[in-house]
This record gives sequence, structure tokens and C-alpha cells, in this order.
Amino acid sequence: MKVCSTENMQIAERELIVSGTPARTLMKLASSGIAESLMQFFPDPGLCVAYVGKGNNGGDALTVLNILKQHGWEIGFRTAYPRNEWSELSVRQLAEISPPPQEYQAPPLPRTGKPMILLDGLLGIGAKGMLRREISALCAEMNYIRNRCGAIRTVAIDIPTGVDPDTGMPQQNAVEADFTMCIGAVKQGLLDDDATLFAGRLVCIDLPGLHVQALPATELITSSRLTKFLSARPYTDYKNKRGHIGVIAGSEGMLGAARLCCEAALRAGAGLVTLHVHKNVYPLIAPSMPPEIMVRPVDSYADISIRTFSAFLIGPGIGSVSEEDAEAIRLILETGTPTVLDADGLNLAAAMQWNLGEHVLATPHHGEIRRLLPDADNYAIRADIADCFLAEHEAALVYKGARTIVTQRGKPLFYNITGDPGMATAGQGDVLAGICGGFISQGESLLVSAVLGVYLCGRASEMAISAGEATQQTLTAGDTLRHLPSAILSTARLCY
Repeated sequence: MKVCSTENMQIAERELIVSGTPARTLMKLASSGIAESLMQFFPDPGLCVAYVGKGNNGGDALTVLNILKQHGWEIGFRTAYPRNEWSELSVRQLAEISPPPQEYQAPPLPRTGKPMILLDGLLGIGAKGMLRREISALCAEMNYIRNRCGAIRTVAIDIPTGVDPDTGMPQQNAVEADFTMCIGAVKQGLLDDDATLFAGRLVCIDLPGLHVQALPATELITSSRLTKFLSARPYTDYKNKRGHIGVIAGSEGMLGAARLCCEAALRAGAGLVTLHVHKNVYPLIAPSMPPEIMVRPVDSYADISIRTFSAFLIGPGIGSVSEEDAEAIRLILETGTPTVLDADGLNLAAAMQWNLGEHVLATPHHGEIRRLLPDADNYAIRADIADCFLAEHEAALVYKGARTIVTQRGKPLFYNITGDPGMATAGQGDVLAGICGGFISQGESLLVSAVLGVYLCGRASEMAISAGEATQQTLTAGDTLRHLPSAILSTARLCY
């Protein structure tokens, strides 16, 4: 999906209407996509309460209610304005719901044992200026309800009310959404760092026939972009054709990192996975590894046969290394073998002031990128930090965070849309590194492997939560890994 300005989106919508697509048809198309995506994330019907403004955004919300009602949801709405001030389309959409939904005159209360969605349809992208008092009050109410009950999630239509669609700057009482349903294109302000807390998970709702002028050098990672990389394998495939990844991971006290990244590489489709560990660690780690993973004890990393492998993954849980091991890792990086460098591997590169070459995929979180780039604190925007990294290193980059950025010299900034706050827990980076390494070992490019890795990790975590097998509080890296097969299927089938 494209990223665009408010002005360009409004021009594209007008052109679509002039070409013969009625506004009401656009509303139904958008609302159908929103309802379908909601049922993907919330498979068990519950209560959905729409907060409705005067304009067509309110009409979108009411149309979504009508569709959810037909799928077993209880529905209602709350508004700050009398019907005679609503847009004509909104009035018509309300009249189509039979029997009429409950209108809440006071803040709605959650239902026992059911999910509850607050649907923000108060204002659209055309709203200007400060929030009116009555709108601001309803925004504050939504935030209060959401923050008082763990079963409630807020979903914004197109833009969270109170967030500027072009700059991303939030006003006081701006809606804090868990999901934002981006209709036709993602409004550029939603990718601003200031907007992330308020926009939550971005969901891309296509509008057929819409042609919008996109923001240059900025793209979204979506299932429609990735499905071609998850196509059926040739019937004559065999393990050696799927690549052999060499892994340097794990040390005393950090054995779990090795297991997570190795199993993730295997689950991503690598034909062979070999873990290299020091001999003193081998008796501790070998019994805990899945039987499909080969574990080789070494005196030092210099004992590793580099030519054996189609790719390397270096760093998870290796801790501090000796000078001999550091030199061995440097030599591996200089061979040109595609390599994922993660965690302690990145810390080693920073300490040794290595320049990371074009065959390296670096996967830092913010703390690690600060060590790689001492000047990173001079930049307030994550996109600028990513650009600074590319100026210093030839490596491809996965800049992990709430809206992970993937990029490479000469390529756009790719923003990931999947994931959940529950991923802020130990081991998730190990799983991501392993998935990226697994795809690289099979011959995918660093950039393709990176966008696949970040999207699938986020999607797997979402699926663990939507299936009721984890929550934001209980999600573990193991949960993400166990749901990777479902995430791959979901992505191949063009999930939201």
C-alpha cells in the first residue's frame, strides 16, 4: 500500500467519484474491508460501539456496525451531535441497520466474557484545527474506557481523531488506537514517531480503482508484497538446495538464544542448520536442541569451516568473546558470505569499529544502533537514524522497534505494520534473526529476507494473541515461534 499526503488522497478520491464510482459505493467497500479485518483480529464476536461524528467517517463506522451485526456482534453507537447535523450518507447508513442499534447516552460498559471494540469514527482526514470541546470529550472518554479495562481495544478509521494526518502530531486527548484502518493509502503522518503510540497497528484497506500520488522512498510491508516469496516449492526440492546456515550463538547463561534462533531458521525453511558452540558449553546446550539441528563443539570460532555454509547468523547470546574469536568473526564477515549480525555480534562490531559490508544484515534495536552510531542521539527521528546508518555502513538494516524499519542503500524505507506490544520481551530478536537467516540461506536477498522476517514475526505474535493462546502480558518468543507456520499461511493468503 502507498503512503501519501492528505491533499493527494482527497484528489484521488474526487477523481474516483468523478469517474463514476459513487461515494456510497466507496463507503461500502471501505467498511467491508474494515469489518473483515476486525474479524481477523477478533475472531470471537463481542460488542462494538462506534463513536460517530457528523461526517462520512461516522458513516463508515455505522456501515461497519451493520456488517458486524450480521456476523453475530452486538453493536451500538455514541455521538456528540443530533441526527440533523449528520452527513446524508451517515443518516442513510444508520437507517439501513435493522433493528436500529442501541444509542449510548453514557459511556458504554464492557460485557462479561466478550471482547469489546471502541470504533473511532469521529473525524476523518479532512478535519482541520483544534478539536471541538464535544469531540475532545468523547476522545478522552474512549481513552479512559480503554485504559480501565483489559478486554477493550480501540480501532480508528483512517486516522485516530486528534492526530494530524500529515505531521503525525497528536492534540490533547487524541484517541489512542490499538489499530488504525488505513483506507486506500496510509496517511504520511501515521509513520511519524510521534504518531506511533496513537495509531497502533496499521491495517491496509485497499480501494479498487484508486490512484494516488505516493510519497517517494517510503513503503509499507504488507502481505500482498510478500505472498510471491511464499509460493509452493518445486516438487523436486531437497535439503541441500534449501541452504545450509552456520550459526554462532549461545554461551553459558544464554543458551536459550541459540535454541530460539536455530529453530527459527529451521522453521523459515533452511535445509540444514548447524550451531557452533564452545566445547565447555556443548554438554549444556546439545541435549536441549531440537534433533533436526546439528551442534558442533569448537575450541574457538576459528575452527569453523566457512565454505560449508550458504549463510551465517552470528551473535545471539555469545556474550563477550576472546580476541581469537573476534578475529574469526571478522574473517567470516570479510568472506562475503551473507550474514545476519545480531545482538552481541553487533556489540562486538561496535566495540571493534568494524564497517559492515553489503553482504551483512544488521538487526539492531535502538540501544545497539546507538553503540554502532555514536552520533545517533543527535537525531530525533528514527528514519533519520536509519539514513545515518546507511551513510556509515553498506549493510542492510533492520531497525527494530514499534514500527520496525527495513532498508538498504539505494532502497526505500520499508515500515513494518505487524506486531504487538506483547513482543517487548526476551528472545523475540533471536527468533527474528533466525527467520531472516533461514530465508537468506535459501538464496533470498538480504532485503527480501528482512521484510519477510519482520512481517512474519509480528504476524505470528498477533495470531498467538487472537487465537487466545497468549496475551500482551504472557506472550513469549516461544509463542511467536510456534505460530510461525500459521503466520506464513496467513501471509500467503493475503491477510490484513
